[in-house]
Amino acid sequence: MDETLLRALIDLRDRTLQKSRVAFGNRLSAVERGADEMGQGSQDLLTRWNDRFQFLEDELDKDIESLVEDVDIIRYAVAVKGIGPILAAKVISMVDIREADTVSALWRYAGYAVIDGQRERPTKGEKLLYNARLKTSCYLVGSSFLKSNSPYRRVYDSAREYYAANRPDWTKGHQHNAAMRKMIKVWLSHLWEVWRKLEGLPVRDLYSQDKLGHNHYMSPQEFGWPEL
Repeated sequence: MDETLLRALIDLRDRTLQKSRVAFGNRLSAVERGADEMGQGSQDLLTRWNDRFQFLEDELDKDIESLVEDVDIIRYAVAVKGIGPILAAKVISMVDIREADTVSALWRYAGYAVIDGQRERPTKGEKLLYNARLKTSCYLVGSSFLKSNSPYRRVYDSAREYYAANRPDWTKGHQHNAAMRKMIKVWLSHLWEVWRKLEGLPVRDLYSQDKLGHNHYMSPQEFGWPEL
């Protein structure tokens, strides 16, 4: 896989084509709601460019899927319900698994670390110590798990039940976000384990139990990852 090309294509998709398509789509929606006035000629022009950006985005998705179809970690990742090739490619393109020698390092880079007992937050005037785009992509993974009723949903549901019973002072939104974080961190731990093993890199055992407080090891295969 050409990692530089993959990152360039993902950037083109997210930062240019999709961003423009969403902007044009929002303007069209405003016109349809009557919140924005526009002549028919202008509306037709807006519609034509919205359709063109959608076409280009669809074509680029096909190219990205073709580029990564033979990449081992992509093939393993998309076997999990709720993960498609584009979403997997977005995450994979931003991670150097050789640099993430522990799952904690991956969590930190993805913005899901706990620092001094608190989740890491942006600090005004200071450079982020994590990849914000990767964090957003991981959140999209979690949202897809919920929508598709992925096996990872049981991690979320269990966490929501726990927080409802043991954190009554938390709002439902707080409980939801905390449960999402836990589910995403479990998925990241499995991504880290499978990817490191595929690359022949060392893997520390029992990280899920040690770092996530589980009373038993949850293997990637329990959630749909193929056997290695």
